[in-house]
Amino acid sequence: MKRLLDPPLRYFSVYLAVIAAAEALRLSNWAVLFGVMLVMMLWLGNRYASRPGWRSMAAICAFLAIGMNVSYQAMAGAIPAVRATRFDAQLLAIDRLLMGETPAVLLERVTSPVLTELFSFCYFFFMPLLFVSLVRYFFRQRELLGEFYTGLFTVYGLGFLGYLLLPAAGPWLAHAGMFSVPLSGGPITLANQAMVEHGSIRVDVWPSLHCAVSAYILGFAWRHHRREFLFLVVPVTGLWVSTMYLRYHYLIDVLSGFALAVFALCEARRYSRYAMKEAAYVTAA
Repeated sequence: MKRLLDPPLRYFSVYLAVIAAAEALRLSNWAVLFGVMLVMMLWLGNRYASRPGWRSMAAICAFLAIGMNVSYQAMAGAIPAVRATRFDAQLLAIDRLLMGETPAVLLERVTSPVLTELFSFCYFFFMPLLFVSLVRYFFRQRELLGEFYTGLFTVYGLGFLGYLLLPAAGPWLAHAGMFSVPLSGGPITLANQAMVEHGSIRVDVWPSLHCAVSAYILGFAWRHHRREFLFLVVPVTGLWVSTMYLRYHYLIDVLSGFALAVFALCEARRYSRYAMKEAAYVTAA
């Protein structure tokens, strides 16, 4: 079982164990799915321990990428089965304590079709950013695969735990009555709205993984790809603002996402140092 606590399995394993146990206590069928995923991760971890190498690590990372997507979709039914309460009122109260009002309402003053289209593009930018980031280290700079996935699935493991602990729908659903100006734009706005309306699981607010994941990728680029960082910094910053402008997130979601990204970068660095020591030990032996 200790293999489940090895990077990059550690935090995603904790999330799977917690949600599988919660589902089992409620006698929910979802316990089977999350339990099977946990067993698969244990098998992959033991396989890597007995046959360390890039292929075994790649198998772990590929399973994490698939498991993340399967798990995210499953949470639409799994979380309400064990956690019916929504925490939008509490998150809104924290925003009002910090700023007097949640930024989604404050940004209504500058709403325009042009800005809505721009921020919809920035929000949509998350999808290709994540996809490219997930697959790139399987083909280039393979030595960074374990480090990158350790940090990324620190974000997803702890982020998904946040969804389970404090499920919320976001201002656009929970507090729609606060807004007097509709968001209108062009084709990107329409496509983005359709993606969110049909793809959202309605519990995926705290912390903001759009912000946490993109901030982690940006920080990783600063560490390893400085030119890429310069290319990404503007659209990623726009992405962060878009989460509030488009009324999907509270400020506290965004701030929590940034904190999670910083922790994930520290975990990735820790893995990198450990991997370097292991490599040096093998070379010396």
